[in-house]
Amino acid sequence: MNLEDTIVAISTPLGYSGLGIVRLSGEDAINIAQKIFRPKNKSKIVCQLKTFTTHLGYIVDGEKIIDEVLMTIMRKPHSYTCEDVVEFSCHGGPTVLKQVLELCIKHGARIAEPGEFTKRAFLNGRIDLCYAEAVCDIIYSKTKLQNQLYINSLLGKTKKSIEELVNQIKEAIAELEVSIDYPEEDDVKNIDYELTKEKVINIIEKVNKAIEYSEKISPILEGINIAIVGKVNVGKSSLLNILLNYERAIVSEIPGTTRDTLSETIIIKDIPVRIVDTAGIRTHSQDVIEKIGIERTKNAVKEANVILLMFDASTNVTKDDYCVVEIIRSIENNYKTIIPVLNKIDIGIKIFENEELEKLLYELQKSGFKLYPKLDKDNLKEQILKISCQTKEGIEKLENAIVDSQNINPQYLPTQDAQPELMITNLRQKDALKKAKINLEYVTKLNFVKQTEIICEHLREAIEELQKIIGTSDITEDILNIIFSRFCVGK
Repeated sequence: MNLEDTIVAISTPLGYSGLGIVRLSGEDAINIAQKIFRPKNKSKIVCQLKTFTTHLGYIVDGEKIIDEVLMTIMRKPHSYTCEDVVEFSCHGGPTVLKQVLELCIKHGARIAEPGEFTKRAFLNGRIDLCYAEAVCDIIYSKTKLQNQLYINSLLGKTKKSIEELVNQIKEAIAELEVSIDYPEEDDVKNIDYELTKEKVINIIEKVNKAIEYSEKISPILEGINIAIVGKVNVGKSSLLNILLNYERAIVSEIPGTTRDTLSETIIIKDIPVRIVDTAGIRTHSQDVIEKIGIERTKNAVKEANVILLMFDASTNVTKDDYCVVEIIRSIENNYKTIIPVLNKIDIGIKIFENEELEKLLYELQKSGFKLYPKLDKDNLKEQILKISCQTKEGIEKLENAIVDSQNINPQYLPTQDAQPELMITNLRQKDALKKAKINLEYVTKLNFVKQTEIICEHLREAIEELQKIIGTSDITEDILNIIFSRFCVGK
């Protein structure tokens, strides 16, 4: 990537629309615009136009008019990229936009790489790395809650919080370095090492709050992965269709209709939810395709945060139900949430006639799985979720249970005032924060009087990790490429 090039891209989705934008950025952006834009007001000269002004005119190729457009000029350094930027608001047809793009290339621009406009904004110092990541996250956000969380980075709150923590650590280092550089001075004898240590402990508390909060909002940002699991003909595909509100899966009364996994993403209570409908499980099957489907069911269970464990309420527990539970228990990641669901209540509820269901569920709970709601032996019949895929009874309660099972408490939502001073929104940021925490916690175990140099070194490492979050520390080209490769070309 040559940052001295002038770059161009179509910044709106390709297709047919009222408007489409072609964006130029770089040293020659205005010169290129002058060659291809003819103002309607012939007295205007493009290179003399003021910044932040918009002008009506034509895109031309020689004497040939390509389109009537609005051209906006933003001169450096007060633009998105801190470079000269020109945007053409064209009619939104792909043929028109492609011609304007080709004209810009013909006169010296090159096609921008994914995210290159935002990358230039970062490298030119206009935005920090959290801001850049938030730009991409907002573009791809699926819910209002996600959008509100990412906006915090755009407002600079993350950068401000990181800089405050870094300054506090620097103050601690400065206090300690006095004793290294001037060990014989009287002022050194008055250094309160315990107070300095207390400052580090307070920083750790703030970091811990940020990490804890990131775990709480994880379902909002990353979504919930759900696997619908159960024996054959229990209603898994019917439930998938109801949650999606359209006929995604083939449903029939023939046992084993679903042989493969079906995956779709929906929004439940403003939370992204990826639902996987799995092949039904039965004790004995000689069908090769069905066996492959069951293996895929196991993989879906491994990847899920939440398992909707479905039973047929109209019958007693069967050997196939035991087989389903054994497959779930064989999964090592037993931190998963299991929501037992009784379907076909419109036919009748017979499953409580013996204690087999209770025994099965308590076995899962003893294995370390989190059952939702947590089962009360004396209140099982009332607690367990009951639905009918035929009448849609209980579906709303099930949707509420899916969200509530992830502890998405209102106090953790972005509309509340209970947000921490520092809020991180992705794994890269969380990883850097955890590495900073390791260094900070390590120094609290050392002797602040006798091991000052070692402490200062680890505090500097903590600063470096914190600065990686906002990009003021050294960030490798590989990391930048990974971050900006997620962007569309025009951003």
